Order: sequence, then structure tokens, then C-alpha cells
Amino acid sequence: MRSRVGPNKENQHFKPSRFSPPCTRSRGFGRDITNAALVPRTSDPSTLPEYAKEIYEGLYQGELRFLPGCGYMKRQGDITDKMRGILLDWLVEVHLKFKLGPETLFLTTNILDRVLEREQVVRGKLQLIGVVALLIAAKYEEIFAPEVRDLVHITDNAFTREEILATEALVLSLLEYNLTTPSALGFLGRFAKIAGVNQHTQTLAWYLLELALVEYKMLKYRVSLMAAAALFLASKIDQKPQAWSMELADETHYSEAELKNCAKDLCILAQGAEKSSLQAVRRKFLLPKYQEVARVSVFQAITPSFKS
Repeated sequence: MRSRVGPNKENQHFKPSRFSPPCTRSRGFGRDITNAALVPRTSDPSTLPEYAKEIYEGLYQGELRFLPGCGYMKRQGDITDKMRGILLDWLVEVHLKFKLGPETLFLTTNILDRVLEREQVVRGKLQLIGVVALLIAAKYEEIFAPEVRDLVHITDNAFTREEILATEALVLSLLEYNLTTPSALGFLGRFAKIAGVNQHTQTLAWYLLELALVEYKMLKYRVSLMAAAALFLASKIDQKPQAWSMELADETHYSEAELKNCAKDLCILAQGAEKSSLQAVRRKFLLPKYQEVARVSVFQAITPSFKS
């Protein structure tokens, strides 16, 4: 895969154009314009506390609609799940270099998988589909999306501007412009708030979810289940007194027993991350910005029931 993004010395100086200062995903309100009688002064109006439960009930009902089938790779004749993993590992690096918001990466993966589920793709065009998925996700999620010329640059001119724009139109048509999809990260934010966990535990759960993005077999789980299992495992790793409360079970619709299989698969991914050939997610979460959560020893911290 041709790319100007990577760990070698030459690529360390890659700086996408027009991306300074870094773009962020935050869209806070300038002032609280909500009815003070309905919303306490201490609450954040951007979280819509009065409607949160109804909103997430709607997300639960809609998540299966946009969940790619975990067996779609069997219908692909020229690419494999390993190639998908290599592409997503590279996209994690590109996403980090462009300083895009976390939801953009999750939507990129969803778009990529839904395209591969519907269309057979030759390996020479797989990177093109990945770049276009990132472009579409960034246009949807970011205030300032990368320019097409930046995407041409990071692929080392493997694809032209015209190819990227033509493929963008094809992908949007194929997906019928359905881009509003629930993500595991969105559910994690809700679950972490209910659990009242600290930032380290929430970031550790986020790390587990990004490890799962690269792993094809994790498509067998609903995104809400994966978010719940990641928070459960992160709480276990951080040795919380109660990893899963009755309140969490009620709010998330998942009992502790229902989380075990997914949590074990996430645990295996975390245990093998250091020796994996795909290192982009781990390198990312070794940065101080992410509290270096990838350094946590899963083997030492978790209870024996979660050791593979």
C-alpha cells in the first residue's frame, strides 16, 4: 500500500495542508439558552438530559440497520480480512495525522465495511475505497474536512483527484446517502456517564474499541454491546469495586453475563496488541494525550476469568 504516512523518518515531517490549528469535534454552546426551570444550571444543555433516554432508545433500534454482516468477506474474491486490517491500521495513522475527531474514524470504518458488504472490490482499489470513506466521514463529522489534494498526497499519488471524487459519488449512491449511524464510541460516552467512571477508565475502553475496529471478526457484535463490554472490561482492568451495576444493566439493556463473550474477545485483542503486526492503534494510545492507556498490563490487572 503506497502511502506518505508511516513510522519511517521521511514521513515524520508530513503535515497536511490547512490543518493548523487542529480541527476538533467539540461543538459547545456559547451560552445556556434552555429553560432554567427544566434544566438545572449545573447541567450541560448540549447533552439534552431530558431526552437522553429516548434518544438512545432510538439508537438501539436503529443500530442493526447499519451494522455490516460479519460474513461479507466470504463474498469478496480478491481481498481478505487481513487486507482490511492493514488498510484500517493505515487509516488510523492518517486520521491521527489529520487530527480528526474520534467519531470520524468510527464512521469511516462503518462506511468501508458497508461498501465491502455490497460490492466486490479488487485489491488495487481497496485503498481508494478507504480514502473515500475517510473523506465522506470527515465531511459529515468535521467542521473542516481534509482537502482532496491532501488525500492524493497521502496515497503518494496512487489515485487522482478525479478518481477520488468519482468514487465518492459512487459510494454515496451505493449507501443511499445513509450516514447517520450509531457508533460504539457514542454509546460508550453515554454508558461511562451513567457509570461515573474516571477519564482513565473511559479512555481505556475507547482504546479497546479502536482495537476492535481493525479486527474483522468483531463485526459479529452490535456496537452498543461492544461499548458496554469495553467499559466492563476497562473497569475490570482498572480494578473498580463494581464493574457492572444494576443501574448499568438496566440502562444499557445488557446484563453482566451477556457481556462476557465480547469482553473476552476484547481482552484477547488487548493481550495480543504488543506483538501484533498492526500497531497504529497501540502507538496512538501510548501518547500522553491518551494517558498512555496502551501500557496497562492486561495480564496482571484482570481477574483470572478473563485470561485467555
